[in-house]
Amino acid sequence: MSRIIEPGRWNVPRGMDRSRYYITVKQTVSQAMRLEARNSDAVLGTIILASLTNSYVEGSAKFTGVCGQTVRNHLRKQDPSDLIRVNDDLAMKLRSMGAFSRKRILAIDTHDIMYYGDPEAEGVVGTQPKRGSHWAYKFGSISVLLDGERLTLAAVSVLREPRLEHVRMLIEHALALDIKPKLILLDGAYNSAEVINYLNGIGVKYIIRIASPVEGIRPGDDFVYRTRGHRRREDEQATFRIVAINGRDRSGKRRLFVFATNTDLNAKRVRKLFRKRWGIETSYRMINKFLAKTTSKLHAVRKLYFYLAILLYNLWVMLNRSEDRVIADTLKLHAILALTLSFIPDIEGEG
Repeated sequence: MSRIIEPGRWNVPRGMDRSRYYITVKQTVSQAMRLEARNSDAVLGTIILASLTNSYVEGSAKFTGVCGQTVRNHLRKQDPSDLIRVNDDLAMKLRSMGAFSRKRILAIDTHDIMYYGDPEAEGVVGTQPKRGSHWAYKFGSISVLLDGERLTLAAVSVLREPRLEHVRMLIEHALALDIKPKLILLDGAYNSAEVINYLNGIGVKYIIRIASPVEGIRPGDDFVYRTRGHRRREDEQATFRIVAINGRDRSGKRRLFVFATNTDLNAKRVRKLFRKRWGIETSYRMINKFLAKTTSKLHAVRKLYFYLAILLYNLWVMLNRSEDRVIADTLKLHAILALTLSFIPDIEGEG
């Protein structure tokens, strides 16, 4: 018989009893999934198992004794935003534990889930070529750097609207959770006058990488720059500080790094702080460890899987704050074992 966990509580596994992680996962995800069917327990278990094993629900359904089509039918009825709501509950719990008692570094980035089907499908946008495709479901997310871990606070779909729109949504979401930004780190895709003016307007410090080569910039340059777009009015231009410094990228190659910022930090410090954003890319790889596979063209289902992966990843982050670090793959193995065992018939009880 499963142990009952009171709704709204976050019971984090302790010590070596990590199989209890599945109980925490199940209770948490069930708060976001509106499953009212007679076999809702099996449907929920199938969805979680597919996420933990990076597989399709059809394969996971073989272990839980439910029809894969039944699971897909339930997925279509879910509201992905409910997963973000439960993720907010997790962030609020961390805040009550003092995790956000001081200002934190935030990072905004985009994540592509590559797509190989009809490019006219809802939610599919063009992106940089990768693994044989230049189409993807694109998501923007905001994460907080939390004592060596990266907690994803929120995510939104990125469609064809200006980047400023999802930047504003993500920052407002973090502020609504009462998380005060000490600094916001943004990749080169966000280097635009609109984004810079917005950040200046709300009074936050930022560092944005300038990805495209800037003519005439040399190592050691440090000056105030104003954009000069020919098709923009004067009030649509942006003013910011440019700093340039030589360094090595992750491959070890030496190159020039150029940043836009409104801080008064020296170039070396700017570069060092921006390197923390690389951890966000690492967190995306970790989120992918909890991402189920699907061929669905439904944008809502794609969002649901990605938001669920974020929630499962964040639960792993929370676990690592409560005890010694646990390797994600090890934790998943314990949870998968607990999940599959829970669906094995009780032979002694039959007869």
